[in-house]
Amino acid sequence: MKNFALIFLLALAASPAAATTFFLAPASGGGNDSNSGTSASSPWLTPNHAVNCGDTITAAASTGYSASNFGAGKWGAVACPAGNNVAWLICATFDACKISASGQDGMHVSANFWGVQGWEVSTSSSGACFTASPSGGSTIHHIIFANNVANGCFSNGINTFNSGSASVDYITIVGNIIYDAAQGTANCYSGISIYQPAQSDSSAGTHIFVAGNFSYKNSDPSSCAGGAPTDGEGIIFDTFDGSQGGLSAYTAQAVAENNVLLANGGRGFEVFNNRSGSAHAPIYVVHNTLWGNSGDPNQNATYCGEVVVSLAFNTQVSNNLAVTNTADGCGHNPVYAYYVGGGDSTDSVHNTFGYSASGTNDGINNSTGFSYGTGNVFGTNPSLANGAAPGAPNCASTSNVPSCMAAVIADFAPAAAAAQGYGYQSPSPSQTTDALFPAWLCTANLPSGLITLSCGGASSSAPAPPTNVSVSVN
Repeated sequence: MKNFALIFLLALAASPAAATTFFLAPASGGGNDSNSGTSASSPWLTPNHAVNCGDTITAAASTGYSASNFGAGKWGAVACPAGNNVAWLICATFDACKISASGQDGMHVSANFWGVQGWEVSTSSSGACFTASPSGGSTIHHIIFANNVANGCFSNGINTFNSGSASVDYITIVGNIIYDAAQGTANCYSGISIYQPAQSDSSAGTHIFVAGNFSYKNSDPSSCAGGAPTDGEGIIFDTFDGSQGGLSAYTAQAVAENNVLLANGGRGFEVFNNRSGSAHAPIYVVHNTLWGNSGDPNQNATYCGEVVVSLAFNTQVSNNLAVTNTADGCGHNPVYAYYVGGGDSTDSVHNTFGYSASGTNDGINNSTGFSYGTGNVFGTNPSLANGAAPGAPNCASTSNVPSCMAAVIADFAPAAAAAQGYGYQSPSPSQTTDALFPAWLCTANLPSGLITLSCGGASSSAPAPPTNVSVSVN
């Protein structure tokens, strides 16, 4: 006879724990880590508590938060047996939990399985607005920054970096605003920077996913890292081959999809250093809108453009909308819509849209075996509704980042028929099939409206390069 009581107990033990809602507030609002955290009247001060994946910590709306309570080592252990979710630190009202940090990162996630949404951070003197990086000797993984505002950052707006051989994996940065970052001089910084990641496993599918972000007007000062500026990118995938720090090459899949990258001092998007060693990360750059980047007059770089593949292999670029707003950039060099320097035949730029009034739509240098692919539309003006650098974000009384950026989305929508379907696509409430979408995010309770989900057809296998079937013009 079966022991039904034992079967029931075993099934119960195997079931995920019910999600719990906790509460957090600044010290001025009663936050204290000795509190129970289980009610708004007994809130925690920091996220440094043991919780489970699926749990939420709801932070009271306040401008009184201190960066010292969200630094490295202030993030508790998250139990996540299935490895496909996070514990969320959520502001009770979008953009109403604010940190103004001086001399340190505004928020530094240093443990596995954490998500942060709804916060606004600024920094001065030093520090990134949002950081994910290990505080010990082990790589951290499954971290999400979603629906946040980095508004004036001394170093990077949102970044990851290594500590020795340990770094970050399974990092998701979706639906954030990054404005006026890269102000510091100690190094040359950018809007979103993924620097020297390290793999936590060898599973197929997308590990690094940067999508639906608005990164604009990030520019290095006239001198940084002891010399002329080199960065100020909207997004940079930096040194995945480990060549700057002696790390093993990162070979997992990375995706930059559906971002809006405008008026940055450096390249709009750049992949840099993905060619050392025998294996290279497959990188996909898809459906991004880029305009007016590479405008820093203090730089002197010949690899200059809206999208730049620099010293990198295995990079696939498609379905983007890239428009220059000047003949020269990066100091006094030609600025291109697309530029591949130091690449090879494993790189591909196809089915994508590029326009430069000066005719510098596509450039190549030192890239044996590479040539621009089929389906590209180069040299046709997309007739943007109102191409101009946006001002500082003001998200008061809006519900999320896309609603805050609604005017920017409208300004950079192309009117020309040939440009339709390229670049940023407004999130749809209906799910689509996107082989680049990370399957684990389908159970991670992402906030709605930031990106289009693909949870009916999410794939764990490496996809073929996406194509745009509506246009086939060289």
